[in-house]
Amino acid sequence: MQHSPVAYAWPTLPVQVPWKCNLDYSIVVWVHQGTAQVHLEDEVIELQRGQALWIPRRRAHMVEHAADSLAVAILIPARHTRRAGDALRRIEVPPGHTGWMFYFMLLTLSPLHRGQVPIARIVDHVEHFLVDRFRVPATLAPAVQRPALARVQTLLGQDPTRTLDELAALVGLSPRTLRRHLSAAYGVGYREVRRRIAVGNPPAGDGGRWRPVPALSTRWMRFPHQRYAVWAYQGRGTISLAEPGEAGTRVHSQRMEAGELLIIPDGFSVRLAIDSGALFFPLSMPLSPEDHCTTLRLPLRVPAQYEPLLLREAIAHITALRPPHFERRAVFRLLETLGGFPGLRWPERDDLSAIAQQLTRDLAARGQLADLAATHGMSLRQLQRAWRDAAGDSPAGWWRAYRLQRAEGMLAAGLPLAFVARCVGYEHVSNFSRALHRARGLRPGAVRPHPDSGQRNII
Repeated sequence: MQHSPVAYAWPTLPVQVPWKCNLDYSIVVWVHQGTAQVHLEDEVIELQRGQALWIPRRRAHMVEHAADSLAVAILIPARHTRRAGDALRRIEVPPGHTGWMFYFMLLTLSPLHRGQVPIARIVDHVEHFLVDRFRVPATLAPAVQRPALARVQTLLGQDPTRTLDELAALVGLSPRTLRRHLSAAYGVGYREVRRRIAVGNPPAGDGGRWRPVPALSTRWMRFPHQRYAVWAYQGRGTISLAEPGEAGTRVHSQRMEAGELLIIPDGFSVRLAIDSGALFFPLSMPLSPEDHCTTLRLPLRVPAQYEPLLLREAIAHITALRPPHFERRAVFRLLETLGGFPGLRWPERDDLSAIAQQLTRDLAARGQLADLAATHGMSLRQLQRAWRDAAGDSPAGWWRAYRLQRAEGMLAAGLPLAFVARCVGYEHVSNFSRALHRARGLRPGAVRPHPDSGQRNII
C-alpha cells in the first residue's frame, strides 16, 4: 500500500471566539501554545503558554488567539466552584502537568469521556494551581517585526533545544540570514534569544517533570447520528467495537498507539480502555445518507506533518472555544487525503478474522500463511482468494502493510532502528529501510521522536 507524501497549509487566520456568558458553568481557558487574550467588559487579560484563567459564570468574555497559538477550555458546573467561587482567578499549570489539562478538557467536554470521573476530583486538581498573579516571563524587545521571527519564538517556546540550523529550515531561511535577522531585531545572538525564551517558561522543580494522566475505561456508547473517528494523540489504549444488534453481538477489540486514527463504523457501539499517560481525541461529523462506513478497519497512521493541524481540529471538535467558521466535515476531508485512508480493511468472516488476529500478534513474521490456512481448513490459494475478497489485498500484502505501520510507530517512540527492523521481521536494516520507503513513503531516519515533555509514544 503506497503512502503518498502529504503537505498541509499552516493556519494563517487568528481565531476569535464570539462574546459569550455562561449561566450554569465556570470556564477555565488554558493556553497550550503561544498566547491568548481574554476580553472582559472592563479589561483584557493576556495569557502566556501554560497559564489559565478561571472565568466564573455570568461573566461576559471573548477569547482570541493568533493562528499559531492554541487555547482550550474546561467547563466546570457552578455547584463545584468551591475555592475559586465566583471570582476571576488566575492559574499556573506546571509544564509537567500539561497532559492533565487536555485530560480535564476531554472529561468535561468529550462525548466519549464525559462523566467518567467525578467533577469534584477535576476541580480539586485545577484549584491546586490557583495563584494571585501570573509570573511575568522574560520577553524579547523590541517587538518582533518579521513573521519569520515570530515563528521562531513560537518554535523555541515549544522546544528550546532546537539548533539554529533546525529553526532556519523550519522558517525557510538560511542560518546566516536568520542569525542576521535575530541580531538586527534584538541586538543579541541566537544563544541569548534561546536563553531568554527558556527563562520565560522555566521548569518548576517537581512540577517540571512529566506526570502521566491515569488510566481510564469508559462505558459502552453509541452515537447513531454521528460519524466518529478516534485519534490516539499520546500513549496507547484499546478500542472495543460492538456490532449493531441485540444480545450476542460480536465485539472487536483493536490496540492503538500514538499517531494512529480509527474510523468507527456507522451504528457500532464503542468503548475505550486507555493506558496511563494516554490521550485519545474523538472527531465527529453528521452522518449523511450517501456517506456510510459500515466495515471494520485497522487504525490508520497519521503522517507526522499532519499532526499539528489534526490537533487543532480535534480540539475544535471538543472545546468551548470553537471558532465560528469551524466545520466538522473539514477534518474528514483532510483525512481522506492521507495514503491508505480509511485504514486496512479487517476481514469479518469468522475464520479470516481469527487468522487476522494471529497475524497482528506476529509482528516478527515467524508464522507461515500456508500453516494458518491449513489450521482453518483451507489451502493457501483458497486463503488468498478469500482474503482478497474480504480485505481488498493479498494476505501477505495486508500483513506487511500492518507490520510496517507498527514499525513507524516504534521509530516515532525512539526505539533503535536495528531493534525495530528485527521486531517486524527484517534481518537486515537495508531491506527494512527499502520496504518502509516503498510502503510508507519515508526513510527510517525521517521518523523522529516527538519533542514534547514526557513520552508521547508509550510502547
